[in-house]
Amino acid sequence: MVTKRHGGAGIFTGASRTPRKRQAPTGPQSSLTALGGVAYCWDIATDTLTWGPNAAHLFGPSSHALPRTGHALSQMVEPGSGLDRRAALKPEDGPRYDTRYALRFGPDHVAMVQDAGRFQADAEGRPAFVRGLLRIDPKASAKELLPATIRARSALLERVQDEINEALRFSHTCTLIVGSFDEDAPESREDIARAVRPLMRRRDHVAILTSNRFALMLTSCPLAEAESAMKRLAGLLGAYPNLRLGAACGPEQTFEATALLRAAEQALDTAQSGADAAFLHDARKNPRTPSPASKRAPYDLIAALNDRRLVLASRPMVDAHSRHPALLQTCAAIAGPDGDVIPLNAIPALAEANLAALIDGRMLELAADHLVRHPGERLVLPIADATLHDAEWLTMLAAHLGARPGIASRLLIEVPEVALLDAAAARGRLDAMKALGIGIALGGFGTGHATCTHLQVLPIDLLKIDGVFIQSLRRSTDDRLFVSTLVDLAHHLGIATAAEWVDDEDTARLLQSLGVDYLQGAAFGEVEPIVSPQPAWRRVTANSGS
Repeated sequence: MVTKRHGGAGIFTGASRTPRKRQAPTGPQSSLTALGGVAYCWDIATDTLTWGPNAAHLFGPSSHALPRTGHALSQMVEPGSGLDRRAALKPEDGPRYDTRYALRFGPDHVAMVQDAGRFQADAEGRPAFVRGLLRIDPKASAKELLPATIRARSALLERVQDEINEALRFSHTCTLIVGSFDEDAPESREDIARAVRPLMRRRDHVAILTSNRFALMLTSCPLAEAESAMKRLAGLLGAYPNLRLGAACGPEQTFEATALLRAAEQALDTAQSGADAAFLHDARKNPRTPSPASKRAPYDLIAALNDRRLVLASRPMVDAHSRHPALLQTCAAIAGPDGDVIPLNAIPALAEANLAALIDGRMLELAADHLVRHPGERLVLPIADATLHDAEWLTMLAAHLGARPGIASRLLIEVPEVALLDAAAARGRLDAMKALGIGIALGGFGTGHATCTHLQVLPIDLLKIDGVFIQSLRRSTDDRLFVSTLVDLAHHLGIATAAEWVDDEDTARLLQSLGVDYLQGAAFGEVEPIVSPQPAWRRVTANSGS
């Protein structure tokens, strides 16, 4: 059996769950790949979408096409395949979301995915920052099991891509027109194909996408003639009620069939919402500009920092067996006008200064003062990756600990798993922090950045399993197996584990049975200002019956 790891934190109270004759547990990266999922973060203010490190392995050759913004992801969702992530975020239903839809990576490559996670709200209660897990359903992604509408689009796109490639070789233009009409039109699909035939040449192609939507590929129609072609088409289909048309041209506007169809459908959306029955896509009229919120956010935070409106907030982390409070999980927050606190999202970068280090430094000061005033408490203080590698951080930490003797053993600094991208640099910083007598926690455990080697050599006392793996725990056997693997690995190395996003007693009992040491979530208390943490502690005490 592996013995307890020695360290200043002293929070691992269990023993290895790995029998002597059994091999060491599987590493977190290979387990995540077997799960078929990739973790992500989405900053809605900047629309930045960040994927976990296993995205390339999971999506294979299509990984280069992974969207880097929420808008780009929404453009890959197949129409009618389900609610995309943005549509699934409904503040009135709470912060959690769980949806299924299809992502198209190419003309003949579609993947059915499950997308689940939760958002953090801004001051107005609107979704501001999202963390989730996207996983591919390989069985549902089999071509023969895909819905008929998706198969029809795939067949069209393969044909369109061939025509774009042909147009590139012979320097001509093809135009894709997408049309829609009222659902109750009496004409059949065959009627549509028959009606548009006078407009078609030898290589042109018509496809029925849905009961009231079709596409017409004109293989030799230059951009200058596209609007005229739509007028002729509208005349041929005059019997169809509320006919609307949208068109795009390739290769002038794009070299990819999926992008061409998307542009034509966007033009159709414009026609459906405007006075004109037909609309030709023009990329120049749809520039992507940075969100105003992304420009304001850093300076709003600086003002809050200077005005000392940033507060240290906390929620209890309880012992999984006794349900008694064991630690305070803290976070930086802004005090609202009604006394509530709004936890900060990802802190944006600022050219003039390391804003994350400034905020984390202020939170360290507040945390140190709190530990002095409450000698019986222990807390976990998260810091950003940028703070860990900041030149002033270790000096700042040593100064606060030196000015307040006796608090180091009750303080755990939580670093994000992404900090292990540069494992050598991270190890030096973590060893130096550990030498000061504090404990080290690793947040976001399981998302794929930490390897077995990292966990063996880094001075980590607590592994916090990312909540994206906890949310679906009760209904997903795969998630339970994955979490069990993470716990086995941690206990094999003598490291304590904690789980976040624990919202109900059933999930808490399940995590306890899997061997998780500490629990954190709505079931044990919400985020409150640390200047007045007693209500949260009393609520936990009442729930535990002590």
